[in-house]
Amino acid sequence: MATNNRRRFRRVTAISAVAVVAVTVALASGCSSGSSKPTARRTPATTSASTTSIPAPRPAGPGIIIDTDLSRWWDDATAIGLANILQQQGAANILGIVSDVPNSIAVAALDAIDTAYGHADIPLGAVAHSEADTAKHGYTDVLVQRLPHTVRDSGDVPEAVSLYRQLLSRHPDRSVTIVALGAYTNLAGLIATPEGRALVAEKVKRLVIMDGVFPGGFGPVTNQKLDLAAARAVVAGAPGTPPWPTPIAWVDGLDGIGTRVGGTLCKTVPADNPMRITYEKLFGCGPVRDGNWDAPALLFAVGDVPQVFSQLGRGGAAVINKQGGLSWQARSTRSEDVYVHLVNQKKLNQRIEHLLTINRKGEQ
Repeated sequence: MATNNRRRFRRVTAISAVAVVAVTVALASGCSSGSSKPTARRTPATTSASTTSIPAPRPAGPGIIIDTDLSRWWDDATAIGLANILQQQGAANILGIVSDVPNSIAVAALDAIDTAYGHADIPLGAVAHSEADTAKHGYTDVLVQRLPHTVRDSGDVPEAVSLYRQLLSRHPDRSVTIVALGAYTNLAGLIATPEGRALVAEKVKRLVIMDGVFPGGFGPVTNQKLDLAAARAVVAGAPGTPPWPTPIAWVDGLDGIGTRVGGTLCKTVPADNPMRITYEKLFGCGPVRDGNWDAPALLFAVGDVPQVFSQLGRGGAAVINKQGGLSWQARSTRSEDVYVHLVNQKKLNQRIEHLLTINRKGEQ
């Protein structure tokens, strides 16, 4: 893969990429809208554009909380965009979105995307110590500069773990799917206390994580590297604390390599569409130069394209291997865990491309 090819698996060599694609082929052949955003302070931010909020139908789809490292990488932006489109269509119910990287304006960029799609009331949370602002901003600055938003920075929203607990406490048992697309920091923080763990066990139906290359695996890649201790706490448990208490579905790295999407955005959507703004910042209006791992995870989590994925490894579980990364252990007490592989790349890409090019009014 190209040296600037994003992210989680950018360190995998060309030989490894060929190997995992071969595995994919082999496997394929065998195989209530959230309440107003709780904030510490909120005043309208100065923006360079204006928009009219588009009323969305009452969401009827699965309730999801998205945990994202949106800041630098194309696929995080696409996952948030797709989630908003699916919410417009009543196919998803975004209960909240939390940032898991210490970029203090990541939540402002999330608010800008949500507002552009008519969902300014989606609750947002920021990872603890976001004010340190040590993560690279990537495209978040341009989203904040060009689109309306009311959240200015991490000081305007609750800490992510606090928001998780608020959201989970108000929804029915086993009704919430968490879609984890970045660092494990918030997840580990959520289960670090008996009260948080009990809420997860009671309210969460399944955790969907974008990470790993199963079944074999290798050393840690980007999502683990963002917070290795937190990743270990979720997968294997921390001292005196068991691992994550609900079923986990791992949408692994094999699913993102060939998922190259968004190349038509500069021709198909207005200049102020948040997906186009992000694409232009990353790639100009040239060819797609990166895979996409998070959009497949989001679509799998909400059941949008069921014929595109296979669920494998039932009866086993992800473990921390000797290299510190993730591998699949064939036998485990975690009887409901699975890893997810792609079986129809063309159909997946077409679906993502279609959703990305739906504009803010739900039109193409």
